[in-house]
Amino acid sequence: MSKAIGIDLGTTNSAVGLKILDTRIITNAEGEDSTPSVVSVQRKKKLIGQKEEFLVGRHALDFLRQDPANTVTSIKRLMGRGFHDPDVRRMLDEGRYSYRIAPLSGGSEQSVAVVLHGKEYTPEQISAKILEKIRNDCKAELKDEVEYAVVTVPAYFNDKQKHSTRVAASLAGLKVQRLLPEPTAAAISFGVEELNADEGQTILVFDLGGGTFDLAVLTIANGQFIEQGKGGDMWMGGDDIDNLLREYVYRETESEHEIEDLPALIDALPDVEKSRFLGDMNAKVEAAKIRLGAQTSAVVEILGVLRDKDGDILDVEVEITREHFESLLQPFVDRAMELTRNILGSIDFEPNLIDRVVMVGGSSSIPLIIRAMRDLFGDDKVLLHERPMLAIAEGAAILAHRLADSYECPVCGKQVAQTDDICPHCGFDLKTNLTDKGVLDIVHTTSHDYYLALENEDDYQLVEKNTLLPFHTQYEFKLLDPKQRLIRFQFYNTVNEKRESIGDLWLGLKIEGDEEAADENALPEVLLDLDIDSDNLITVSANIKDKPDIRVSRTLSRGKADERLFIELQKSIDEANRGDYKYYAAYDFLDRVIQIADMINRLIDPKTGEEDRTLGKQIEQRREIAHRLLEKGESPLANLYYAEYFLFQVGEFIPDKDRKDLETVMEEFRRQNETGTLQQIMDARDKLFAELDKSMGLQALVSLQSAAEICHERDPARAPYFEKYIIDIGSALHQGDGANAQKLLNEIMPEAKKELDWKEEQKLHISHGIQR
Repeated sequence: MSKAIGIDLGTTNSAVGLKILDTRIITNAEGEDSTPSVVSVQRKKKLIGQKEEFLVGRHALDFLRQDPANTVTSIKRLMGRGFHDPDVRRMLDEGRYSYRIAPLSGGSEQSVAVVLHGKEYTPEQISAKILEKIRNDCKAELKDEVEYAVVTVPAYFNDKQKHSTRVAASLAGLKVQRLLPEPTAAAISFGVEELNADEGQTILVFDLGGGTFDLAVLTIANGQFIEQGKGGDMWMGGDDIDNLLREYVYRETESEHEIEDLPALIDALPDVEKSRFLGDMNAKVEAAKIRLGAQTSAVVEILGVLRDKDGDILDVEVEITREHFESLLQPFVDRAMELTRNILGSIDFEPNLIDRVVMVGGSSSIPLIIRAMRDLFGDDKVLLHERPMLAIAEGAAILAHRLADSYECPVCGKQVAQTDDICPHCGFDLKTNLTDKGVLDIVHTTSHDYYLALENEDDYQLVEKNTLLPFHTQYEFKLLDPKQRLIRFQFYNTVNEKRESIGDLWLGLKIEGDEEAADENALPEVLLDLDIDSDNLITVSANIKDKPDIRVSRTLSRGKADERLFIELQKSIDEANRGDYKYYAAYDFLDRVIQIADMINRLIDPKTGEEDRTLGKQIEQRREIAHRLLEKGESPLANLYYAEYFLFQVGEFIPDKDRKDLETVMEEFRRQNETGTLQQIMDARDKLFAELDKSMGLQALVSLQSAAEICHERDPARAPYFEKYIIDIGSALHQGDGANAQKLLNEIMPEAKKELDWKEEQKLHISHGIQR
């Protein structure tokens, strides 16, 4: 029967657990409790060409020294990130990683790729290789299928990062039962093992892993795990402590040998020697960090590799005392304590309300960190987890067992359903056992504050941090203009007081000719529905109030091509608003933008997350045509609408054959506007103009009607002047008095032309904002 596992997908190491009767860690194919989160792509020669092979874990780690440019570490730090993200730029500037990080071709500004052997891979694809190895190793160990998993994520992962984790799991062939915050997983491991059924406690989990620092406060009672608050920093971890030590070793070496730029000497090494040196340095500073946790000093030593500018051997040999290590580490610890106090403050807790502090993660055992936590909470409350590197995987495994459709009875070992209170095979009291030794339920909360950007740089808070999940609400907003036809909802969250975009929602209004508003000056209202599930994944939908059919919906934070296209669409609108374009050319552009927004909304399959690449190419083509038409000052859609208006107003006066010919040409023109090239659109328009020119007199009458409508908009007091002429000309035509009709037209058309010219010269600003 297919198994459900719990996975701690870590920055530096990953682990997997399984709960049957007891919870255990499943060793990998190499016999290790944890798998290094390292992926290397190697090329093997074939008789014809080369074959790319993915190595994961220990075997990939072996290539970190030999081929660092094609070996990826700390990929978790790139999950859900964009190339221009300040923290990603910091990764590049620090030069800690030898593999190439680049913008993702075809992705949005919120996406990134790693380049191995000249080929792009997304962070999701690399992470999927780690998850795939974990899954395959479990299948081999358990001799069974592994289909479901609870996958842990940092408590402060934003929504894009969570979505990326789900994508990675899917690529690895896993169905995610739940994305579980890492400190919550550690709390489950602690609570199930350490607390009695009738014992309730409020605990703070301090999780300092390889790449992230997580905090969570939870109340545990009777199998219930209630998240009170979450916090931390996605860019604090053991890697950063290693970097502090590395920089210290470099400074001391420069001082000892009286050189100015040690990194420049390292860069000057041949590639193989440089890779070996950097690999040795990474390994030795990590070993020194671990040693300094138990000893009073450690030595980082690399001999016979570096040379100075004169070619002389330059040995690296630096002793680090515990005292000096702690002085280097103090700002890091101060920041950790600040974040710990912040999470308490965010939920109005004092340290004395915390019953127990559980320390997990490899770096949480550093003595200075433990002392700082004891100073804050008291010696007796701070507990270092017995298995700090494995607690998260154990907690995930316990929840995976709870979420599975069925599990093994602890007494007879036969399958029972999650809904069974009593084992149907042996009569064992399953419900009491679950309360005593399991997880009945987890009450999750939001990790961040969520906002909607309103017009004039105003913001509206949609959801407050630490709101109970799942969550649903509806909000009502107004448009900026009665005639506004495009709406953009801009969503973002705040992470440690930094504003992060989590996506947009665009809604275009295709107003039909007979949909005149009861009050043309009234601002239309729009309803926004927001849903956040237990995994903190957000779905938003919007519709015009009282018009539920004008609706759009999407999941935020995907970072896929639709986000890039929406960003480009916004830039196009901004350019159009800045430019000096004729009214009808801008109106044509607006119509095309609305069509493009609708196409982008359909680009990503909401169920599979797959991109419709054919549609993507069509969107690019439509956007290019819209731009070129705007630059040329052309307005084919306005011409089409004029032809439709012409038929509506005077179709009864056109001979049947001419009317049918005009309708045929209009239909072809409409089709070319939707799918044709720029040249095909213009050719079809020429045919339309030729057909309309058969009725020049009637066109003049329609122009007069348009002028009257413009006058009503511009100067309502003068509108009756035009309307009288229209009535008189219509009467003359019905009486067959063409001469009088023409006479009246000749009298009024100079005035009508002034109105038409005025309209053409107006500036059309494309509004798309909202307000409360």
